[in-house]
Amino acid sequence: MIRRTVPGAFLALTLALTACGGGEGEISSPAAAEVAEEITTDLSEAPEIPAADAPAPAELVIEDVVVGDGAEAVEGTSVEVKYVGGFYETGEEFDSSWSRGADETLPVVLGAGQVIPGFEQGITGMREGGRRVVTIPSELGYGDSASGPIPAGSTLVFVIDLVEVTTDLPEAPGIPAPDIPAADAPAPEELVVEDVVVGDGAEAVEGSAVEVKYVGGFYETGEEFDSSWSRGADETLPVVLGAGQVIPGFEQGITGMREGGRRVVTIPSELGYGDRANGPIPAGSTLVFVIDLVEVTG
Repeated sequence: MIRRTVPGAFLALTLALTACGGGEGEISSPAAAEVAEEITTDLSEAPEIPAADAPAPAELVIEDVVVGDGAEAVEGTSVEVKYVGGFYETGEEFDSSWSRGADETLPVVLGAGQVIPGFEQGITGMREGGRRVVTIPSELGYGDSASGPIPAGSTLVFVIDLVEVTTDLPEAPGIPAPDIPAADAPAPEELVVEDVVVGDGAEAVEGSAVEVKYVGGFYETGEEFDSSWSRGADETLPVVLGAGQVIPGFEQGITGMREGGRRVVTIPSELGYGDRANGPIPAGSTLVFVIDLVEVTG
């Protein structure tokens, strides 16, 4: 979205036990508690992720570093978060909202399937002012698909700060968002890109920071499952190309666009959420996004 604070990621997370440091179904552990103790409680500082000594967990693990006292993040709420993402074994950072500025945040609508399942589940139950460590097994991350700097099968760790919770989402003013028609042809097995409007501004290439508007729908029906337009006509999603913030097909679909362009991107499930369900998106779904490239910022 725009910063206005906004993110880097769609980057686009079910569990089994209840334990300290999280809500219903969330798992904590002594190892997670030790990691949390090594992370600063100063919310004005970017946190660092330590390397892990214990074997990678098979389920989502959540541990609070700072327990917030503000509004709670629940399904259907729109939240603004700061985050650092790193690899479980080494702590090496692969993405961070802090790297784009101390005031930069990522907007996420919980339940909309915008981000990987583990990231969304890790936010749920937090309160404003909180900082949380979320360890995400590959099944709730990118699975057996690589994404940018993230190898297939990676266990990921995010330190997430919940900055703001908004329960009443604004309705978009009367500026028309694009509609996605139902498809007549069989779903494609590879990424399909078609320009509706060819932009004439700066080109989005790997490493570029971009701001986009989008509508996402299902290939077979055209039914919308998410849209930046639903949060306001001026809302955008910030993405750093090559950072693995969003599903691979979305990132690949933006690459090569120029500012002022509109593009239709059809994403087979292997470049989307694969054999995992994510929010309103069933496993194995072929997705269609209409993407407007608003700005290339770097």
